Amino acid sequence: MDYAEISPWFSKAERYMGVASTVQNRPSNPDGEYLPPMPFRCFDYILQKACEKIGVPYLPDRCAQLTVEHNHHPACHYCGNCSRGCDVGSFFSPTWFTIPDAEATKRLTLLTNALVRSVLVDESGAAKGVAYVDRATRREVEVYASVVVIAASCVETAHIMLNSKSRQWPTGIANSSGQLGRNLCDHLYGTPGYGYLPQLAGQPPRPDNIADSTVSWMPRWQNLKNPREEKFIRGYSVYMGGGCGEFPGHYRQIEGFGKQYKREIQRYYPATVGGLIQAPTLPSPTNYVDIDPEKKDIFGIPQLRFHFQWGENELLMWEHSKQVMIDLFKAAGGELWGADSVPNRPGTSLHETGVCRFGNDPKRFVTNKWAQTHDVPNLYICDASIFPNCADKTTTMPIIAFTMRTCDHMLENLRQGLHKRA
Repeated sequence: MDYAEISPWFSKAERYMGVASTVQNRPSNPDGEYLPPMPFRCFDYILQKACEKIGVPYLPDRCAQLTVEHNHHPACHYCGNCSRGCDVGSFFSPTWFTIPDAEATKRLTLLTNALVRSVLVDESGAAKGVAYVDRATRREVEVYASVVVIAASCVETAHIMLNSKSRQWPTGIANSSGQLGRNLCDHLYGTPGYGYLPQLAGQPPRPDNIADSTVSWMPRWQNLKNPREEKFIRGYSVYMGGGCGEFPGHYRQIEGFGKQYKREIQRYYPATVGGLIQAPTLPSPTNYVDIDPEKKDIFGIPQLRFHFQWGENELLMWEHSKQVMIDLFKAAGGELWGADSVPNRPGTSLHETGVCRFGNDPKRFVTNKWAQTHDVPNLYICDASIFPNCADKTTTMPIIAFTMRTCDHMLENLRQGLHKRA
């Protein structure tokens, strides 16, 4: 799919959510409409200058965080609780944005403590509703609709669909291709380098970590002029953190105990920095989810089983990023203390994609380009499971953009009478 085809919905999503960043004119991350960026911290300016020396971009990240009042939501007041549930709705989340807007229509029925077990089908194999377990009573309940939309997050969507077995769909609903649950992709996370900047040592602590989300990033710069510039294909991004966080994250890098240990923590407190790589995996038939034939959860629902390991391409990116950190700290006049010996375990990023991939061929893909399952036209998917794989960027804003696009298509189908209203 060409970016031009989806770009109107990206713009629509950005206007709705409010995204803080800048126009950056980079081929790896197309530009959009932005609110003013989050202000850089002291170490950001130092690292930005160092990145200029080694030919690596260092720019404001793109984050759905309101730096000014937007869409009837207040501007961020920089309390630093962003990704754990913003207290005032300045950080995008369904709790503050989409659910209240849906409630305002007076047409929303919100069911809580409902754990979906499976999609129900009629005699033709079309979706007719869902069966869920009430967490409080542990009773199974059925609800019916003319259209079913699954937006349970990537792997849970596959979980529900794989558990939706029937006479018509013996291996899970809409799985004639056999690709449901296959080609699981994720972002490789890890710390390729950490240390401190001596020029900041001794500075008094200040509340410079205004967000617990990302402020700056080193957007993909590899393989942009030539797809074979590096030993790996495609590319990755790096996010830098440090400064005066709510908790001294460098406590693990310093040895000691008692007063001396505390003095060492305080000595480096304003000056520590570290990187976080975000490298996309490539689709692989060896990475997938399926239903465990024996294990069930406390509600009697068969559990999901994971089969996944990092591939050679992303591990080459991991090693490449370690050298970049060596070069960066040297250019910044910093002291590199070390790096993680191995990347984080799979699943750390929570950016899974690929298990219900969209594509034109019903024999190879679960959904079409509108996120409508090939086999069951009244079953739609609105999460990252439809993405063929992950890019070097995060998944939230693309999920919102594709969801808006899918909803527009679904509503048009309803207007044309292709799905009878319940």
